Amino acid sequence: MKMRDLKKSKRVVVGLLMVFSMGLFFMGCATTKQLTAVEELAKQALTKSDTALKEAESAKSMVSEESKKSEAAALRAEKAAESSEQAASRSEKAAGKAEAMADKAEAMANKAENIFMQKMKK
Repeated sequence: MKMRDLKKSKRVVVGLLMVFSMGLFFMGCATTKQLTAVEELAKQALTKSDTALKEAESAKSMVSEESKKSEAAALRAEKAAESSEQAASRSEKAAGKAEAMADKAEAMANKAENIFMQKMKK
C-alpha cells in the first residue's frame, strides 16, 4: 500500500511541477506587441547607425579635401617664403651698392668742394 501511495504522490508532484513549469514558460514569453516594439527599436537603431555612417563618410571626405587644400596652401606659403628671402637678399645687396655709391658720391662731393675752395682762394 505504501508503494502505491508513493507512486501516486510522485505523479501528483510531477504533474504539479509540469503545470508550474508551463506557467513559468508562458509567462516568460513575449507578446506579439512586445516583439513588434523590439523590432521597431532595432530598425530605428539600424537607421540611426546608417545615418551616422553616412555622415562619418561625408566628414571623412571633407577632411580629405581640406587636407589636400591645406597641403597646397602650405606649398604656396613655402614658395612665397623662399621668394621673400630672395627678395630680401637682393634688397640687402642693393642697399649695400647704394651705400657704396653714396659713399663714392660723398667723396666726389668733398673732392669737388676742395677744388672749388682752391679755385676761390686763387
